[in-house]
Amino acid sequence: MTDDTTLTGVWNGLYSYSNAVQPESPFTAVLFDTAGRLSGTIHETMMLTGGRSTEASAFVDGMASATHVAFSKTYDGTNGQTHTVTYDGQLSGDAGEIEGAWQVRTAWGLLTGRFLMIRARRAVKSTETRVTEKA
Repeated sequence: MTDDTTLTGVWNGLYSYSNAVQPESPFTAVLFDTAGRLSGTIHETMMLTGGRSTEASAFVDGMASATHVAFSKTYDGTNGQTHTVTYDGQLSGDAGEIEGAWQVRTAWGLLTGRFLMIRARRAVKSTETRVTEKA
């Protein structure tokens, strides 16, 4: 894969809950793509109801093709989080965004939601372009 199609790199993301009770939560993913096999880490700020938040870290394990990305995120125990969340998404044509759905089974039932990940270098290039245009 070329630099434009490999998923290796830093991604900034946001996930939301289908029930809209929990606020959206930001995360940063560091992915390694080896011939379509994904690994890496995710660091996030879990936004909780009532304006509270907690930091969490997780390991990523999954697969990617030219258009599809699927991975599991297993929390490493930081702040008591040890569960696994599955993600299933579509890769944009320019390989700069991944958008899709996530789900996790809990003692209270199945929780679901949406997520969006944007390649970090895309945000930097966009900012550089705007600064250059204003100069």
